[in-house]
Amino acid sequence: MNTTRNNNRKNTTDSPQARTADLLRPEVLAQLSSLELVAKAVVEGFFTGMHRSPFFGFSQEFAEYKAYNDGDDPRFIDWNVYARTDRTYIKRFLGETNTALNLVLDISASMGYQSEDVSKLMYGKYICASLAYMARKQHDAIGITLFDDQIRDVQPPLSHPDTFYRLLALLERTSASSGTEINDSLKHLTGTIRKRGIFVMISDFYCDPDELNRHLQALVNHGHEVVLFHLLDRGEHEPAKHIKKMQSPSTLRDMESGAQVRVSAEFIRDEYPQRIAQHIDTLSGTAIRSGFTYVPCNTSAPLDELLNRYLLLRQQRR
Repeated sequence: MNTTRNNNRKNTTDSPQARTADLLRPEVLAQLSSLELVAKAVVEGFFTGMHRSPFFGFSQEFAEYKAYNDGDDPRFIDWNVYARTDRTYIKRFLGETNTALNLVLDISASMGYQSEDVSKLMYGKYICASLAYMARKQHDAIGITLFDDQIRDVQPPLSHPDTFYRLLALLERTSASSGTEINDSLKHLTGTIRKRGIFVMISDFYCDPDELNRHLQALVNHGHEVVLFHLLDRGEHEPAKHIKKMQSPSTLRDMESGAQVRVSAEFIRDEYPQRIAQHIDTLSGTAIRSGFTYVPCNTSAPLDELLNRYLLLRQQRR
């Protein structure tokens, strides 16, 4: 009897879902040789798991049938209807056409921080690659913008087959750079986006939430869907657990400006976590009230859990 129970417990642990979840942990993905492999592993692993997401890619609400024409995607043929009627129809989905995905990634020096296996910037690259892979499967236009204290690179949204690979190549050669001026970059960027679509911004958002909201609200007013991935390292939530040999007082250096500040162990342990929590609450509250989709995330979270949370939040805001 004991042997049977142990075998059952082992089978549960070694289930396909458990193995898929292990493969999608950031520290495992970091061992893959390219972002293309990461994107494929994340997206296909997500959809072969047990998540019951309301979307496939960016549009999954069934709208109607239409007759199949040359050039239509054969993946959407309803073979059950064909078996009954001997006619070929495809499923159409709400919002499946004319969708542009604008990815906006913060590449400032603070995004290079890591207390564990993966930096914030590398995790942000995983998010970009995975969302681009999903959009590519939907034949949506994909574009990306990289910024720090100014706009560094822009690839406008295109649906050309090579766009996905050019985006990955840009991400592969990108590293964390200088300081951050989110709002100045947004002020320039929002005036250049013409085609309505999904505007996904990935950053640690060390900025004034009200000013950020003002710039992003202009996109909402022009019909864009705004999504914020607020990306932090676990060490930023609880730095006392990640700073080795913390003394009091200690000198900490700003990763972007190089400025140094003397702080006590008590401040790091007690006051700082309260301040970062208050900033998160303010940013999330402002985003939600403004109609943005706000997705909190940290670099230790499995990528399938993040995708599931994102898609569910999008459904709730519709």
